Amino acid sequence: MGVVERSREVMAVMALHEALRNVCISSDWTYSVFWTIRPRPRLRGGLGCKAGDEGSLMLMWEDGYCRPAGCCSGDAAADNKNEEDPVRKAFRKMSIQLYNYGEGLMGKVASDKCHKWVFRESSETEVGPLNYWQSSFDSHPPEWMDQFSAGIQTIAVIQAGHGLLQLGSCKIVAEDLHFVLRMRYTFESLENQAGGGFLSQTFAPMR
Repeated sequence: MGVVERSREVMAVMALHEALRNVCISSDWTYSVFWTIRPRPRLRGGLGCKAGDEGSLMLMWEDGYCRPAGCCSGDAAADNKNEEDPVRKAFRKMSIQLYNYGEGLMGKVASDKCHKWVFRESSETEVGPLNYWQSSFDSHPPEWMDQFSAGIQTIAVIQAGHGLLQLGSCKIVAEDLHFVLRMRYTFESLENQAGGGFLSQTFAPMR
């Protein structure tokens, strides 16, 4: 990789992180994560037999931002200051997650190019208007229960560009179509910044 290409990659990473940070500091969202759509690695056994589906895609953590510790108050807040903030702990756990493209809530939102809002109350009852998402999508990822237990009240996932934007808040944040469109525009436009589309190398699926 040449100096110019490396410089563009660094600029792309910085631009993405700043965009994720701006989402949180200018709204009620506690954390923001961008998942990139990438090909699943091709694994071969000793006899050359490939493990996994050829051509399958996955969602992989690209970058994220979380507000400082103590941003969520309530029963989930740690009483001992020496303990790690539960929200930030749950946030860090997301970095090792992988989701199959087109499967489950995360994968289907990405493949169907749509968005979904999930509230903490939806995980505690099977009846009510907040559970509409369950009628057409799989249940939320099990690791989200750690976030709800830590104090997160709302989780939103929005398909944007070559990936998926995930947002979490310690408050009830109403679904807002104008906000969804603005987020899509923001993260899709990152790919065309600086007139050269240098971010496309970072966000586009690996070849």
